[in-house]
Amino acid sequence: MISAFKITINLMLVLAISLLGGCQPDTASGSSKHLAVQLSGLQQQPDCQQPIFIAEQPWQIQNLRFFLSDFSLNQRPLQLATTQWQQSRLALLGTDCQGNSNWLLQFTEALTPGQLSFTLGLPFPVNHQNPLAASSPLNHSEMYWSWQLGYKFLRLDLQGPGHGWAFHLGSTGCQSASVLRPPVAPCKAANTFKVTLDYQQGQSLQLDLVLLLDKVDLALNSSCMSDSQQSNCQQLFNNLMLTPVWQMTPDEQGQHASY
Repeated sequence: MISAFKITINLMLVLAISLLGGCQPDTASGSSKHLAVQLSGLQQQPDCQQPIFIAEQPWQIQNLRFFLSDFSLNQRPLQLATTQWQQSRLALLGTDCQGNSNWLLQFTEALTPGQLSFTLGLPFPVNHQNPLAASSPLNHSEMYWSWQLGYKFLRLDLQGPGHGWAFHLGSTGCQSASVLRPPVAPCKAANTFKVTLDYQQGQSLQLDLVLLLDKVDLALNSSCMSDSQQSNCQQLFNNLMLTPVWQMTPDEQGQHASY
């Protein structure tokens, strides 16, 4: 009886230790599988109900969404957890100001310090798949142009004093039999942008709207639909390539930022 009692106590201790271990952080160093995404460069946090000020003019965000894909850490591929807003290689972030918002990246393994790389945009095979068979988050029609051109990699819609303005980033120069057919060869202008940043624990990924729109004319009839011949599009592409539009900064809002 005494031996059986001791065995029972030992088993209970082992079970308790195992349960406590399951409540610990992802790793002993406190690394996380989550990476918050935030907006920066503004005098106040963006709010779909309140105007933001760009070049001292009030603008209201009506839609700000973007696809990020092909994450890697120190040149080793990173897989994303499958959620409403993510597939293993891609994520849809931002807000449509209609109640659909996502500002959190969720990975299948804990992040460690190093070189974090990703692409603004979608890989060619994913970009031109059958939209009728697409799984979430690729089934959001407002982020889609056509089977021929594919998805809008970034969609920014603003309403300003007296007029609206938009930047829709996507591939152009895509050749196929019709707009209802996918191209078999890469588009002339993929318009994807690879980003590499130094990641440290406790940081968030920041998108600087002021730097993105630096020297961009937000006048009437000056919206950019990724036409490389338009001056506004040229400036936006230069900003994405040559300025630190994406940055890593201390996460001051916590891992679940929302706007």
